[in-house]
This record gives sequence, structure tokens and C-alpha cells, in this order.
Amino acid sequence: MTELQALNPIFSKYQLDEPLNSHTQGGSKIADINITAKNLQIAYHPGKPVFKKPLNFTIHDGQKIAVDGESGSGKSTLLKILAGRLTDYTGDLQIDQTEIKNMDNSTLRSNIVYIDQTAYLFNATMRYNLELGQHFTDEEIKSALEKADLWEFVSTLPQKLDTPVGEGSASLSGGQKQRLALARGLLRNRKLFLLDESTSSLDKAGAIKVENDFLNQPKITVVFVSHRLHKENKDKFDQIITV
Repeated sequence: MTELQALNPIFSKYQLDEPLNSHTQGGSKIADINITAKNLQIAYHPGKPVFKKPLNFTIHDGQKIAVDGESGSGKSTLLKILAGRLTDYTGDLQIDQTEIKNMDNSTLRSNIVYIDQTAYLFNATMRYNLELGQHFTDEEIKSALEKADLWEFVSTLPQKLDTPVGEGSASLSGGQKQRLALARGLLRNRKLFLLDESTSSLDKAGAIKVENDFLNQPKITVVFVSHRLHKENKDKFDQIITV
């Protein structure tokens, strides 16, 4: 009961006025994910900027971007700014000509998926972990899983979509968890995927496979933060932003 009560401030932040029973979650959809940064900088402490120099870049809709830099250079910080989690930056950062810090949370959530090292799964069925309280048809779910290269695995499970993932999602590998997170976003027609060291816990072959699953999606914009870029798929990135 104490743990449930502790969640109240989080739920109240989102101010949900109606059940999440549709394919959208209240925010407006952004037509094109065109991102422009001009003199972007942020400082956690006065006089100590995170980035070595202000960032200037343009990301066009559908592009696949890698963020490179030394440890502690601000790669994850950049993703948190893009996700709208950090808004006390200086300079300009716009999506579709709208400053990110001025966008409401519901719009950001309706367009952006943020995936870190561990994609969280509930101790429930595969279907529940994809729908998360919303409703989608089996065909919609299958289509998303196929695009995420996960349907072949799910179709072999004893109860298919209604198979429990188990405590701590022990029945899924790290790569399968990442693909499920991709399928969640594709199911909801998200446009921008931000991956923060999401494949760092996988071996090289597994990391490349998961990265390629994202890189091969033609209709989404992807920004990767990785502690290492692989020569096997480096040429699939449209640009590399160095911080």
C-alpha cells in the first residue's frame, strides 16, 4: 500500500482525465520529426556547461542518428533534452518549428519513445506488455512484432500473445526486451525513438541485430547513444553527432 501511495505524485503529474483506451494518449501528433538545435547548451551547475561547446545540428524526418562522444561528455543528457525531460537548456531546440520546452507533456509522450538499457516489463502476458491498458487488434500487434523482428519468437510460445513473460521477464533475452520496446512504439505510431545505451548489455552480435531492427525502420526517426559504434552498421546512420 505504501508503494502504491508513493506513485500518486507521478500519476497526478499526467492529469489523466479519461481512460487510455484509444491508440493515442491525448497529445497531438507531429507530422514530421524535423529537429533543429542552435547553440544548445545546458549546465547542472552554474559556470560548468555539460557540452564542451554548444551543439548545432539538424535532424530530418526518418533519419537515423548516432550520438558519439567520450564518457561523461553529455550524450545521455542530450537524449533527455530531446525527450523533454530536461528543459533548463539555453539556445534553441525545435521539433517541427516548435520549441521543445514549450511543448506539452502529452504531445511529447504521443510522439517520442525513450528506451534505456533495461526495457521495463510487467509480470504479465506478452499482450499486456504491448498494450499497457490500451486495446489493439491481434493483426495490429502482429504487424508491430513483425516489424520489430519478434513475431517469429512470439508465435512459438505456448500461448503466443497470452504467454506470461515471468517474474523479472526472465523468459526474454535482453535483445528480445529491446525489440518488445520497439514494438510498443510502433504499435502506437510513435515517430521519434531515443535509445540511451539500450544495447550496451548485449554481446556484439546481439547489439548489432537489435540496432539494425531500429535502423531498418523507414518511417521513424531514431537517435542512438552508444558507448561504441560498430563498423558493421556504422554506414547505416545518416549522421553522427559528436558531443
